[in-house]
Amino acid sequence: MNERVMIEPAQADERSSAAGWYAVTVLSLALLLSFTDRLVINLVVDPIRRELSLSDLQISLLQGAGFAVIFALAGLPCGRLADRANRRNLIAGGVALWSAATIACGLATDFSSFFAARVGVGLGEAALVPSASSLIISGFPPHRRGIALGVFSLGATFGTGAALFVGGILLSWSAAGLFDPLPLVGGLAPWRQMFVFVGAPGFLLLPLLLVMAEPLKRQRSDFVSLQAVLRGWLAENGAVLRVALVKGALGIGDYALVSWLPTLLQRSYALSPLEAGGLVAFSITTSGVIASLAGGALSDWLARRHGVATRVVLFLGCYTLTSIAAVATFFAATPAQLALAFAAWALGSISGYVIGHVVMQESVPNGMRATTIALSLTITALVGIGLGPTLVPLVAAQIPGGHAMQKAMAAVALGASLAAFVIILPPLRRGFAALRTEGRS
Repeated sequence: MNERVMIEPAQADERSSAAGWYAVTVLSLALLLSFTDRLVINLVVDPIRRELSLSDLQISLLQGAGFAVIFALAGLPCGRLADRANRRNLIAGGVALWSAATIACGLATDFSSFFAARVGVGLGEAALVPSASSLIISGFPPHRRGIALGVFSLGATFGTGAALFVGGILLSWSAAGLFDPLPLVGGLAPWRQMFVFVGAPGFLLLPLLLVMAEPLKRQRSDFVSLQAVLRGWLAENGAVLRVALVKGALGIGDYALVSWLPTLLQRSYALSPLEAGGLVAFSITTSGVIASLAGGALSDWLARRHGVATRVVLFLGCYTLTSIAAVATFFAATPAQLALAFAAWALGSISGYVIGHVVMQESVPNGMRATTIALSLTITALVGIGLGPTLVPLVAAQIPGGHAMQKAMAAVALGASLAAFVIILPPLRRGFAALRTEGRS
């Protein structure tokens, strides 16, 4: 990767000031809400399927393609806009849109209206990560970017857990009739009430976002042409593009597991929605906190000690761990074993996510950072979110005998992890070469 980025001059005053960490905190909360609103559907697959008379394939389209297609299509335009416009305002608009669309999911009457609402969720969320990641990178020096993005990514970790745990609590309260006296929502089915309640907090976050200042007011000359963006992505045997592709490949496993694990625990192991959601939430939250903070801090340590070009070598450990976790998922025989395997997967996957974000943005100029992250999200949406949830029922249909869904989840995850190894191999070789060169100097 480009070594000169390590000595890049300061581009904003007081990068690690209270204002910078305030921005990281608020943006992490926004990411938490986005993942909660995106993933809470996974907890109520069977109630939605029964009430709207849907198949597992249609449910998988609501989980994946309904969100992923528009998320992918809007990602790059949002990234380009974030590289030129006010990122804070772009994020605020996205939060308002996806929050309203999440509430609309709870009011859907058929597959088409639910699909349209999921499209709205995807469109709103497409603005967040490119704008937020670029804003954070602009607000911190290279030796603190890993930990700053690690803290930001905690929003995804806690958001995934909140979608399953808080969603389970809301469902249990709703089933007990606690919300029946409320106007408007009291007569809705429990799963519909859950969507309304998880969508509403986004509007409470808007004032916190709107008082957040951008750390850097970029000049028009900082904006990079599309031709230059493409050249940057393809430089060094497509190193940046490979990091984006590897995140997309691993995303297949991410969404295959997180989309169907709560349903598997309920169908095959007789857990309640609260028990299944709590177990999955505990697994991913525990591993995610460790992965986000340790992955970011370790990559910062490696960059300080050996140069930013060596961050990429950490992918080797990340994807070795995900491969082991996929195999463990196949052989798991109890809910606890499944949760442990998922925790191991999350540890490797989330560490790679954080490290990949830093590697990609340090490899390109400031004026194309949001666009570069948008590329990564577009690929993850099309490949990971679009294919992961849908591949599981398709593969399961070809597996005879019991536990077909569990075996399909493991097979999809293992294939995704092995594909990640193949894609990232050239950057890994350069990273280890840089490590050896630095060691001899």
